[in-house]
Amino acid sequence: MTIEAVGDNRFVYKVLDRVTGEVIRQLPREEVEKLNSDPTYRGGRLVDTAV
Repeated sequence: MTIEAVGDNRFVYKVLDRVTGEVIRQLPREEVEKLNSDPTYRGGRLVDTAV
């Protein structure tokens, strides 16, 4: 497992395959990290229900 600091007080935890180095699991997931960098995202709005 590796721990990467990303910004102030934020970390990404990755479980890697020892043989290939491939990321098996990441917390928080990449999708959640993308939300953090989206200026239009507001906490709690994961689903857009507007019609």
